[in-house]
Amino acid sequence: MMFNKMQLKTRLYLTLGGLIFLVFIIGEWSLWQSSQINKRVDNIYTQEVVPLENISHLKGALYRIRDRSLRLLDAKEPLEIKHHKEIIAKQVQRIKKELDFYDNTRLSKEEQLELEKFQTNFQEYLSIIYNKIYPNLLKKSENELEPILYKEAIFEFRQAREALNELSEYQIQRAKLRHQHSDEIFSKQVIIIQLIILVIVSFSGFFAKMLMNSIIEPIKQINEVLTTISHEDFSKRIRVTSEDELGKMSQMLNNSIAMLQTTFHELSTLVNYDKLTNLPNRKMFQEEIEKCISRCHKSDELFAVMFIDVDNFKNINDTYGHTTGDKLLEIIAKRMKTHIRSNDLLARLGGDEFAILLQNIKNPTVPGNIANKILDTMQKPIYIDQHTIFTSISIGIYVSDHQNESRERILSYADVAMYAAKNSGKAKYIYFNKKMYEKQESETLLDIQLRDAVKNREFRVFFQPIVEPKTEALYGVETLLRWERDGEVIAPAKFIAKLESNGMILDVTYMIIEEVFEMIERRGFKNVVSINLSILQFYDENFIPFLKRVLQKYPSINPQKIYFEITESVFAQNNDLIFSTMELIKKLGFKFSLDDFGTGYSSLSYIKDYPINTIKIDKKFVDNLLDDVRAQELLEGIVYLAKTLHLTIVIEGVEDAATLKSVTKHNSVKIQGYYFYKPMTKESFERLLD
Repeated sequence: MMFNKMQLKTRLYLTLGGLIFLVFIIGEWSLWQSSQINKRVDNIYTQEVVPLENISHLKGALYRIRDRSLRLLDAKEPLEIKHHKEIIAKQVQRIKKELDFYDNTRLSKEEQLELEKFQTNFQEYLSIIYNKIYPNLLKKSENELEPILYKEAIFEFRQAREALNELSEYQIQRAKLRHQHSDEIFSKQVIIIQLIILVIVSFSGFFAKMLMNSIIEPIKQINEVLTTISHEDFSKRIRVTSEDELGKMSQMLNNSIAMLQTTFHELSTLVNYDKLTNLPNRKMFQEEIEKCISRCHKSDELFAVMFIDVDNFKNINDTYGHTTGDKLLEIIAKRMKTHIRSNDLLARLGGDEFAILLQNIKNPTVPGNIANKILDTMQKPIYIDQHTIFTSISIGIYVSDHQNESRERILSYADVAMYAAKNSGKAKYIYFNKKMYEKQESETLLDIQLRDAVKNREFRVFFQPIVEPKTEALYGVETLLRWERDGEVIAPAKFIAKLESNGMILDVTYMIIEEVFEMIERRGFKNVVSINLSILQFYDENFIPFLKRVLQKYPSINPQKIYFEITESVFAQNNDLIFSTMELIKKLGFKFSLDDFGTGYSSLSYIKDYPINTIKIDKKFVDNLLDDVRAQELLEGIVYLAKTLHLTIVIEGVEDAATLKSVTKHNSVKIQGYYFYKPMTKESFERLLD
């Protein structure tokens, strides 16, 4: 009653004051509610989203350990095994680090049990790898290790993975509960705000609209976004319409969602795709093979796997650098992709290895047709940073035969066929057959034996003298390599190619040079010494520094008396590198002999363009010399040419007096052969010097 008696101005002031007070109370209450929602959003992010991200990291690391442990069975070289072990160790450290970051105080009892279960199974998994797999690598066959890895280790792996899956499920359920709680808070808040709005509307629709826009709409958006996050959908964002606390909170939440979305995308890409070429990686390729196998069991569908390796890729990396090598791999991937269908899968398995999965092919000839197209496109030159690079690939093909083969076995079959293509000349494709696998087992055994031979120093240096035919005086000696195993001396024809293919020839050559130089200095040998070089020596960046060191170590040696023997195969590729390396060796004082002259192309350009000092006529040329008049005339022409160019000629394979008489009418030649001396041990040669 008293209010009605008040003046209009007073009542207006009282009403406006009450409205202002009411708006002030509503504002303070809204800010408090916003802070509560902000805390809840922060709790959801830190207690659900962040642990989910940690679990994703744990899964990624666990899968990498599994993949690397599987690849250990295929590893044939200590360096490759060491590489896999290093990656496994790195992922183990990553798992330990992620577990340290995992806030155990926020875990429920069930989650704590699952985390402990994961740690227990993970430790058991590592124990099997460390104690049963590592010690037996290169000792036991793949078939002996497979049961351990595929039964014991994988069982523990799956238990650990299941524990992580349970943890993920608990986190998702907790997020849903928090979302439900947020919905309850939201519902209550809406009811209260709506009641107050009914009062405010009687005074001013503007204030009601302002309240709706500044409070209700942002809260609604926040709840909608939280709902999408609980379903692992990070595509939605909150529309920021103000710079108040709600606006700042919304902006912060948007930033957090964007960061989380990037993290999830990077994890997905890292797990399934190759970073360099953006192609599927080994993991994804193996999963697709698994799916293909499953489909083929239910139908008569055929599929094929093509295993692809870039020929001489290491030489390209060593010559042009790894950046150029990476660009080359990208170009090769793009060229291959143009020749496969949209439903086929091209993947990079690692390094310079690629693979193609051809699905639902009509007949076994389809992969060969595709391989031919890929080989043809690889014949075109590749231009990278002003370099013109010619390269090729070797392809191994496995076509499914409706046998119950595992994905690992299928990949190994295609891999064996690829190596068969390399060994038969490269730049071709070969289909897999069972005989290849038997041959690979034999090759693997030889590879293991040679590694043991290098480690146990089973290689011996033999010497075959070179004589002056008229006086029978010692002109020099050629060093030869022999393998002494279990009392048997094995000729180089049985192991040299394997030493070169696995790169061990480099260490063996270092051993030969060191041993020969020691003998030269100790005996004061002043004659010519010829040492054979592999083509790999010209790609070895450590070779020139090694020569400098041995010259310093043995100062009495005259490098002018040391001839490095090379064959025409050295000039088959990368002539610029070969020439520059020969010039560096020449500057140190060493000389070169061209071996096996008369059996290959015998190109005169080699003699003209490269620093060759001696030509060695091969035994195959000499064998029919007495009965071949043209060969005699050709030899006479070679001798005359060598004399004109101031080159020394050594004739190999002289084994009888008639041949000796035929070749010694040329006064300037030197003789090497069984007629004078057979290859002999170092001890026998030193007795000859005495």
